[in-house]
Amino acid sequence: MKYWIVMDIQEKYNIVETSNSFSFQPMKPLQQSSKRLLLIIVATGIILTLFREMLDKTFFFALYIVLSYPFLYCLYDIIITANVRYTFDTSNNLIYRMSPVSATKKIMKMDEAVIFISSEMGNWYYCLGARKSQFVKNYMISENFNSGKKSRQQQKIYENHILIKINYMIVSSQDSKS
Repeated sequence: MKYWIVMDIQEKYNIVETSNSFSFQPMKPLQQSSKRLLLIIVATGIILTLFREMLDKTFFFALYIVLSYPFLYCLYDIIITANVRYTFDTSNNLIYRMSPVSATKKIMKMDEAVIFISSEMGNWYYCLGARKSQFVKNYMISENFNSGKKSRQQQKIYENHILIKINYMIVSSQDSKS
């Protein structure tokens, strides 16, 4: 394993690892693409302003209204979604979820946790849920993956550097309980 790959993964997911805990931000990679999209939206808004005289007033404002939804969605992704952090704490046998808009929340005991795959519209991702109710309430703990070559590489890296650690902590807590 190359040192630069490990450092890249730690930065990409903002990983903090101690002897008793593993903490990461699964949607942190989303932040870069959202920033790029936000830049495109702002540039489009500026260009529209330059052509304001050429466009019908109603059409001009309709375009701004249409641009406002992806603008706000990107801001939400950058400020909130990308900064959600999950902490797997073996010393307390708990999993925590921290968000910029809410306090640290205990979401489940580690020995009740189960990881499964969820999919929608051709993409899939790893979810975390409590055993027996994982399909009712679950938490997305990975970015979206698809069948593309680059996505498969990202999936392998995610599985080998993050998922394996989480799974080990969950299995260890379940083994110690029984």
